[in-house]
Amino acid sequence: MEKIYGYKQSDVIGLAEFLKTRRGESLSEMFSRYAIKCGKAKGTVRNLYYALAKMSKEDEDFCNKYLSGNPISVSEIVEFKGEEEEELIKKILSAKSQGKSVRFAINELAEGDGKRALRYQNKYRNAVKNKPDLVRKLIGELESEGEVVHGVLDRPTPEQLISDDQLLRLKTEINNLVERISSKTKKENKFLKERIVFLERENLRLANLLYKDGVKGDALRFFRARRDKDMLN
Repeated sequence: MEKIYGYKQSDVIGLAEFLKTRRGESLSEMFSRYAIKCGKAKGTVRNLYYALAKMSKEDEDFCNKYLSGNPISVSEIVEFKGEEEEELIKKILSAKSQGKSVRFAINELAEGDGKRALRYQNKYRNAVKNKPDLVRKLIGELESEGEVVHGVLDRPTPEQLISDDQLLRLKTEINNLVERISSKTKKENKFLKERIVFLERENLRLANLLYKDGVKGDALRFFRARRDKDMLN
């Protein structure tokens, strides 16, 4: 699958096409509108825009084809250095060990700067998703320092999401439902088996009457002669 700076080429090109519908709205408003259209987070759309901007400056053919030859100008994005990334993630993990939420920790570290908070948030999420070994290493360092971090990489099982009483009640209800379905099915099977036996006997009886001694009789005369109570319902 073709990618542009880590993002699907189709998503970046899709955003380039969507930019052509922009009419006087801010970038933030456009990001929100495209996020709704394609089912992505607004932060992801913003990152797609930065990838598109970078591509527009570095690939003239791409720029001519998808942006009518007009490169996108954005403020320079300062990349994280390796040690800066580790320090940021470790601070967020440390805050989690103290019972703080990731959002709260990021807002603290960003000192109320919305753009910086978004940048920190994207970096943290990317590390948890794509760099689990790094995250495990940092968690190990924190644990060696006496801090305990839970719920970052390990997904809880369904049993861990509910209490023992709730789990027992759920299992009981499921078992009762299975038992009711099983009982109903058994009754229906019994009825069908009895009906089949009855129909087979009736079929044999009628065959004996119609073909007595191997001679074909008058079927119309037979049914005219039968009483209603003897007829098959």
